[in-house]
Amino acid sequence: MKGKKLKAVTAFNSEFQKLPHTHKLVVPGNHDWPFERQREAAIAELTAATYLEDRQIVIDGVKFYGSPWQPEYRNWAFNLPRGSLELKAKWTAIPDDVDVLITHTPPNTVRDMVWPRGEQVGCAQLRWRMEEISPILHAFGHVHGGRGDEMVNSTLCVNAASTDEAYKVVPTVIVVDIDTETRTATIVQA
Repeated sequence: MKGKKLKAVTAFNSEFQKLPHTHKLVVPGNHDWPFERQREAAIAELTAATYLEDRQIVIDGVKFYGSPWQPEYRNWAFNLPRGSLELKAKWTAIPDDVDVLITHTPPNTVRDMVWPRGEQVGCAQLRWRMEEISPILHAFGHVHGGRGDEMVNSTLCVNAASTDEAYKVVPTVIVVDIDTETRTATIVQA
C-alpha cells in the first residue's frame, strides 16, 4: 500500500479481502504513513488481515512476529535513528522463540543493496538480533532491488518486495513451506 491518506488503507483492504487465504498478516513500512500518523483509524480500516506492529501472533502453532521499523532513510514512515537505543529496543523486544520474523527492513548485508549507489541500508542491530534468536524464516522487503532469498546460518532470509525499483508490481509471489519440527523453511515458489 502506498499513500499518506487513510483512503489508501481502505483501498488496500478492499483488495486484500479478495485473497482466498485464511490468515493474512500485515506489517507496514516506510510508505505506510496512515499507520504511523493515524494509527488507530488505519488499523480500524484493516479488517481483512491481522496487523502486526511490534507484536506476535500464533497461527497453527507457528509463532509470527512483525515490526515495521527501519534505520532512518530519507524522511519516511517508521524511521528511527540508525544505531539508536530506541531502534535496538524494538529488536530486543522480538521474542526469543519466534518462528517467523517479519520486518519491513532487511538485516544488514542481507539483500539490502540499493543501486546505483551501492549502499547497504539494512540494520546491523536487527542482524545481530536475528542471528541471536535464529528464526526459521525472516521475511522482509524495503529494498526493492534485493528481492530473493539467502541463508544466514540456519535462517532462511527472504526479501519479498512486491515491487521493483521502478515501483512496478512483481508478477509472482514467494511461497515458503515451514517445518517447525525440523526448524527448516523451503522455497516452494519464487
